[in-house]
Amino acid sequence: MKTRLRFLLLLASPILLRTGFTTAEAQVGALAKPSLNASSGTAAGLPTNSISHLTVRGSDLWLGTGKGLARTTDGGLTFSSFRNVPQFPTQSVFSLDIHGQAIWCGTGYTKDVQDASVQTGTGYAYSTDYGSTWHTAPQPLDGRGDSLVVYGINTVRFLPIVVPEQNVTFDLAVTDSAVWVASWSSGLRKSTDNGQTWKRTVLPSRTRSSVSPADTLGEYVVNPLLDNNFLLFSVYPQTGNIIWAGSAGGVNKSTDGGISWRNLTVDNLSQSFLGNWVIAIKGQALGTHTRVWITDWPAEGANEVYGISCTDDSGATWQNYLAGTKAYDFAFKDSIVYVASDDGLFRSSDEGRSWVRSGSIVDPASGNTLTSSVFYAVAVIGDTVYGGNADGLVRTVDNGPHPFGSQWDVLRTNVPVGSPGATYAYPNPFSPRQGPIRIHYSTGGVGAAVTIELFDFGMNRVRTLLRNAQRSGTAEHDEIWDGKNEGGSFLPNGVYFYRVTVGGNDPAWGKVMVLQ
Repeated sequence: MKTRLRFLLLLASPILLRTGFTTAEAQVGALAKPSLNASSGTAAGLPTNSISHLTVRGSDLWLGTGKGLARTTDGGLTFSSFRNVPQFPTQSVFSLDIHGQAIWCGTGYTKDVQDASVQTGTGYAYSTDYGSTWHTAPQPLDGRGDSLVVYGINTVRFLPIVVPEQNVTFDLAVTDSAVWVASWSSGLRKSTDNGQTWKRTVLPSRTRSSVSPADTLGEYVVNPLLDNNFLLFSVYPQTGNIIWAGSAGGVNKSTDGGISWRNLTVDNLSQSFLGNWVIAIKGQALGTHTRVWITDWPAEGANEVYGISCTDDSGATWQNYLAGTKAYDFAFKDSIVYVASDDGLFRSSDEGRSWVRSGSIVDPASGNTLTSSVFYAVAVIGDTVYGGNADGLVRTVDNGPHPFGSQWDVLRTNVPVGSPGATYAYPNPFSPRQGPIRIHYSTGGVGAAVTIELFDFGMNRVRTLLRNAQRSGTAEHDEIWDGKNEGGSFLPNGVYFYRVTVGGNDPAWGKVMVLQ
């Protein structure tokens, strides 16, 4: 089914926009000796298993998560969390970029407004000394009278964005002299003073293929309620002068530092990409030139489909791949391209002619299994490929002796319970149709037969998850429950109890709340 963008007003002039876009949907160096299972199954210090962004600087991997920012400097052995830094918000990271010593994060959360879940921007946390100290900058908001902008010989009228609801920065990019932010309702903006002030960017409307200060624009109104090209999702500064920006209305390109723009769409190119909703743009350095990759999502056109596309000639023509696949992110190792998508992690080493997909991911050492094939982020350090999704961080070595995906580490965070007499379940509450719940317990470090049973509020048994199943190896274990009863049907909303019996120990009890 095609995704159509639906709009409504929150107050008199502020914008409240609705789509199916979620928080996680929106993103060089070498490890000396890449190896698997160095910390298999564990992710000490990771604030949550929900990972939406991965960014690399040298051998450091930075992670944007549902509970703030984290970093690993040792390939995933340990993680440092920044969620308790006073200047750093603890909300979800919606965008992340690193340039030199500068780190910028766009943050936000989801709130309920008019019986809908509305993403709300909370501004930015940034560091100019690689995370030693942190500062904050507010989400770009306008005064109610901030509507007129001089643009060459024209005066352009912008709809003022005066509330943070649906004003979330889904992507940002840091350069030597500026910070670019691509936001849902407030469009593409640029700051040269660390977010204290923001300059709006005039992009082509849906009735124009280009815009320049020298054009006679007449009555030109920038209103995201009426024009998908003013709804921004991605930005990529290829050079100081060449800037790419992705919207729900195509790809925009500037060759003069963001002053003049050309809008590229499925309809105005003879050899176009697949869909006008562009949530990610990244460049692949190939020595002689930069290949620009974009994710394609259908916006409103009847012929638009999901997929990915790339251009080698500055956007004049595009090559299309993985048609029908909903993609979120790219990473590169020389000529190899990696893609994070709804269907797993993809790899191509022959310029897209053939692709290898990750498939089911199981950590052989810990027994951890990913419950979802949806990946929101991908990154590469040396020969190690990392993928982030709502269920944890994975990694695999990709080189001659170790083909991509031949062995996986699944890194997840949990709180050890220590003894067979304790247990907990997470996430809790949980919605079975959005993902399973994990029941965490310990065998005390020895092999044992484990039985797990679930009961409703009246203590009627609704599911036997395990019956005398042998568990050995690591002391801490997770078992996955999909929220279904013995007959395979989803259980109704409510409180359920579970009992974990490890060997001859007394049972450990826990409680789960199901919320569809």
